[in-house]
Formats: sequence, structure tokens, C-alpha cells
Amino acid sequence: MKNKTLLLILEKQIDKIVLAIFVLFSGVLLWVYVIGNPYSEKVRIQGRERTLSPSEIDRYVKQEAEKVLPKLEEPAAPIPYNETDAAAYDQLLRCPISDISSSVRIPYPGAGDVVIEEDRLYALPQIPALTDVAVADLRGAAKVPTEEITPSRTYANVVGEVEDIDLVSVSARFDVKKLYTNFQQSFMGPRLKTSWKDPALATPVFADLELQRRARQKNGQWGPWESIPHTKIGAYQKQRKELPLTLEQSQFGVNLLMPLYKETAVQWDILQPESYSFSISRMEWLPPVFLKEALDIQDKEDEKAERQRREDRLKAQQAGRTSGASRAARRPTPTRRQPAGRSTRGRGDREMMPDMMEEGGYGIATPRTVVPKERTVDVVKKEFEGERLDDKSILADRQDLLVWAHDDTVEPGNTYQYRMRIGAFNPIAGKDWFEKDQIQYKNQVVLWSGYSEPTEVLVIPRRVYVFPTEVIASRTASNKIDGVKVEVAKYYLGQWRDFDFDVYQGQIIGYEVEDDQAANKTGMGGVEAEMYGMTGEGQNPLTEKVDFTTGITFVDVSKETFWGSKLRQSVLYEMLYYDADGLQQIPVGKSNWSSETRVTYAAIQKEMERDVQRRGLGTPQDMMMDPGMMDPMMMDMMMMEMQ
Repeated sequence: MKNKTLLLILEKQIDKIVLAIFVLFSGVLLWVYVIGNPYSEKVRIQGRERTLSPSEIDRYVKQEAEKVLPKLEEPAAPIPYNETDAAAYDQLLRCPISDISSSVRIPYPGAGDVVIEEDRLYALPQIPALTDVAVADLRGAAKVPTEEITPSRTYANVVGEVEDIDLVSVSARFDVKKLYTNFQQSFMGPRLKTSWKDPALATPVFADLELQRRARQKNGQWGPWESIPHTKIGAYQKQRKELPLTLEQSQFGVNLLMPLYKETAVQWDILQPESYSFSISRMEWLPPVFLKEALDIQDKEDEKAERQRREDRLKAQQAGRTSGASRAARRPTPTRRQPAGRSTRGRGDREMMPDMMEEGGYGIATPRTVVPKERTVDVVKKEFEGERLDDKSILADRQDLLVWAHDDTVEPGNTYQYRMRIGAFNPIAGKDWFEKDQIQYKNQVVLWSGYSEPTEVLVIPRRVYVFPTEVIASRTASNKIDGVKVEVAKYYLGQWRDFDFDVYQGQIIGYEVEDDQAANKTGMGGVEAEMYGMTGEGQNPLTEKVDFTTGITFVDVSKETFWGSKLRQSVLYEMLYYDADGLQQIPVGKSNWSSETRVTYAAIQKEMERDVQRRGLGTPQDMMMDPGMMDPMMMDMMMMEMQ
């Protein structure tokens, strides 16, 4: 009975049961094939496993690619130089088959850790000393590079700014021929065994020309000697800076260093380095031995021109005074009779023929005295060009080579002395080929000459001077001294400029002022200044502002009363000021200045009246070749002026 009832219920609800099964089966299909995405797979991305569908994978790859694109546009990061490769290369040069393995242990050359070489014995060559050492300072406005200089991008090809610079140069003479002879005697001498003679060792290679200086301290004593870094414009400054002096400082031997330095360009940079290109200066750069003579000649020419101007002015004044003279004063003087029997023939003939000497008698001509021609600046420059090294120069033939080094790190107002030495590579460094008394040089990469004698004392003038000229009295009845009138002289863009300031207690002396007369003083207009690379936005800085700020603070004026030589009471005022050296004082008024101050003031005034030489990078053609100093419009204007 129960079974029949159950069947009856199933028959009545069968349609609903089938519908429920169908709905359940459809839900499973929907979940598996639609919502669950049967095509999704587990993938490993960036170290993590993710379940992504094909569309999601494409979308993810696109998002990651968009993140990487900006990085691809950035410049590549520089790869640091691995110096271990150089050491491996050096090892290959010593023994190229040292890494070959063999089951049969048969010794072959260079297989061991120590290379077996023939025992030799050499006497190291002596490095000749430097002679005729001279020092000089050239001040002016020069092109200072704003980009890094390399052998492929030299000083002449980089962009720069014109700045004031004091370039100290030290020159000397060096006997290169003697150096070559010493190396030949040491490594190719007749007393050596034939197997010991090595032409590669007998050719010297210059390693460095070291320049040292010492500065005078505030207490008057000299400080320690310090090596001067190479100039900022040296094409091989980085290579020369990294020169190891001992084998411990080098990861490879001398065999790799010498080929790098043996190149002609490197040798010339060591012996005769390039100088700054001065846009404005009294003289273009020359080595000290030539620069001093050229400046002396220029001074004499300036004095001669000044005397000629004074004579011309004097003659013009005399001509003006005589133009109003009376006719009587201009009447001819009556001719005087000559005594009987006396002839005037000899005197008249001598006046007509001045080359005939009285000692030789009438009608007998004596040889004219040959007066040597005076040396000119052009002659000095021509002699210097003959001293320069070029591609055709042969070092081995130079018995008296002129070498020099530069110092572009001096501080204005300091006093220095210099010395230098020259060095060549030690070709047998690291080997056991030394004499017993020279074994200490085994570890030395460079063989040095002795230091030269210290140069003469060189004083670098300051670029800012303060000259108190008079006191400023109060306008009240008390007539109290309120301030001081000072004249500030500043060296700016190759020439001295001055300006008067009224300074009162607590004020800093000097500030920026309009210098409209600067162009008139130098004779340089805006276009010309722009051609010389002295502008920022196409404006002439000489007609804009000059910063006369001194950093000196005016404190007060001291008053001292004394009796003069004529029993007259006089007053001496002194200006008290504060600078980097502390509290200082200086007399007010030119007549009260010290002799040193008066000499400095007169020298500055003389320099302001003197014409300076304005040039680009030497010649207009050189200027047009420099992309950092000229633009196309300026080139066209230069060409028009040259035509």
C-alpha cells in the first residue's frame, strides 16, 4: 500500500522533479563554462603563480609593457670599467697558454706561476735635471669649459663661459738627447750581453711633469710643498691623474702603461700642455721665458707711444702760442759777411752729406754704423713657435727642449713659489734586474729627476682693492665724521674698473652698479662683446652691472692729532674695517697712504689707461670654429667686418 502511494506521488510530481534536475544541470554548465572560464590556466609571472584567462594574460602583458616603455626611453646606465679584465689581459701577454690543461704534466714556457726569464743586470738610467726654470702669471678673461674634456672632445670643441682667471705657468729647459743617451747606455750599451740588449727598454717614455707649489702663510713662513692637479682643459687629465707611482697602486704592470703613454698626443700633453684661450688680456699666452720679454717690449712700446703723444700735445701748444706773434718777430735775420779768405764750402757739404764723418776728411766717406734692429713682440712669438712640438718633431734630437706646466688653482692675494721635476717610466719595474744599490727602485713605476730650485716669489694680485680717499663730515654744527668716501677697484672681465662709494658705519663696502662707461673705457661695444662670447642673452655685460661687493664691513673712523714739520697741527684719519683677517685699519687720503698702497693704486690706474688686447680664440677664424663662442649671426657679422 505504501509503495503504491509513493509511486502515485512520483507520477504526480515527475514534471517538477525533471525541471529541478534540468535547472541544476544548467547551473553547473553555467558555472563551469561561463562563469568559471575553463580556458584559464595557472601561469608564473614575476615569481608568483596566477590563474589568468587568455584575455587577461594579454591585458596583463600590455600593462607591464606600458610600465617599461618610459624606462626604455631613458639613457642607458654606464657600465663601470672592470679593471680585472686588464689584469687578465696582462696575464695573457705574459703566458697565452697558461690555461691549457693536460693529463700529461709536461712543463712548457710560462706554465708555472712564476715566468722563467733570463737573469739580467741593468744600471738604471739617470734622469737629467730641469734647468732655466722661470715662472709668470697671465691674468685675463678666458674661456672656461662647462663640459667634460676628453681626448675625443678637446678644449677647442666644448662649450665654455668667459671668466677671469690667473694662469700661472712654469717653464724649464730639458736635455732630451741626454735622456735618450742614458737609456741607450743602460739597455743597449756595448758592455751588455747580446741577449740582454732590448730596444723596447732603451726608448724612454715620459710619465709626468710634476708641478709643486708652496704658499706663504699669514705668519710669514712658507707652507709645505703640494702637488698641483692638472688643468681643467687637459685632454688626458683623467689618465694622468690615475697614474700609479708604485706597483701596489697598479693592477697591471708597466708593460701596459707604457703603450698608453707612448702615444704622441699624450707625450706632447705632458711636455707642452695646452693653455687657456684668453679673450681679453694684455698679451696672449706665452711660456714665462717668452712672456716676460714680450711684456717688457710691450711696456717700452707703450711708454714710447705715451712720450710721442706728450710731444705732439706740446708741439700743438707751442704752435698755438707762436701763431699770434708779430711780423717783426718773423723778419729774416740779415746775412752776415764771411771774413776774407774763409770758405763755407766744407760746412755746407757736411750738412748736405751727413753720412761723411769729419774725422775722415772732406769727400772721404766712412762706413755707416749698423744699428741692430730692436726685438719686437712678433719676433718673440715667432721664436716661441719654433719651440713648439708638432707631428714632425723628433724628441731624440732635442738637446734643449722647452717644457712647461700650468696652475689654474691660485687664489688672488696669495704669494707662491714653485718647483717641478720630470719623470720617465721605469721599464724594468717589478723584475729582478737591478743592481744591488738600485734594488729600491724595483717597486717604482716612474724614475724621477731631482726637483728644480724654487722659483722666484710670485705674488698674485687681488682682484678687489679699497682705497679710502676722504672722510664724510656731518652736516650738523658738530661737524662729526659720519662716514668715508672710498674708491673700489675691481678686476672684471679682463680689465680694472673703479667706482666711488659713500660708506657709513656698519655698511658693507660696494654693491652692484651700472657701468655704462665700461664699454667706452675698453672700446668694446655690445656687438663686439657678443662676438667675443661675453654675453648671456645677447646683451653686453660691460654696459650692464658690475658687482663691486667687497665683503668688507666699515666699522668706524679713528682720529689722531699730531704736529707737523712746520709746527702746524694736523689730523690723521684712519678707516677701521672688518674682513676675513679680522679688524684692520688704513689711513684716509692719498697723501696718508703707505708707499705700498700708493704703488698699487698707481699701477691700477695705469692698467685702466692701458689698452688691452681683445681676441676670440686667437683669430677670427678660430672663433668661428668654436660652437660655444659664436652663433651663425655673429659669424656673418664677423665676415662682413673682415671684408
